[in-house]
Amino acid sequence: MNLIANDDFVKMKIHSKKESKTYKNTIHNPNIFYLILIMLKFIASFSFVLVFLVFGSLHAFAFAQTIPAAVKPTFEQKFAGAKVISCHEINGEHNIIFQQENEVKSARFDASGKWIDTIISLNPGTEPAKIIEYLAAKHESKSGNIRRIENAQGTTYLAFISETKAIRFDKDGNMTKEEDVNSIDESALSAIK
Repeated sequence: MNLIANDDFVKMKIHSKKESKTYKNTIHNPNIFYLILIMLKFIASFSFVLVFLVFGSLHAFAFAQTIPAAVKPTFEQKFAGAKVISCHEINGEHNIIFQQENEVKSARFDASGKWIDTIISLNPGTEPAKIIEYLAAKHESKSGNIRRIENAQGTTYLAFISETKAIRFDKDGNMTKEEDVNSIDESALSAIK
């Protein structure tokens, strides 16, 4: 019986080898399949990179070119060397978001190109100490999102202490008023968030 079992085993081995030889000689060769799969992955990856580069470049080019002619001279004079991120119009005013001196800023201009104001997102650690102290004492250490707002009247600061409340400070960091977020200018609010 042992001999028969060995014969069956040998027959199975020979049969198995014949199948694998036949398998290797057909188009279903696993090596060809993997080669085709690798080529398809390369083509898909290359296509994705190409599409990303083309549309990314067009996107950046389109935003860089959308500064209206009336606004461009004032913007370039006031914010020399700024890197424009985006430019869009809201209610007849032009809002330009840009980076300058490691700060993200948003400047508003009227339709004729006159500068209205600039909102600067303050980097952590650059907030005025007096404002941080006030917030720590009166609002349980909530530093909030603090923005510096510059306009023709001067500089003020706005600190968001909740989703619905903000506190306005003068240029010296003295609290001037607490206000509802809804009362803040819509374009300034969109640039702040």
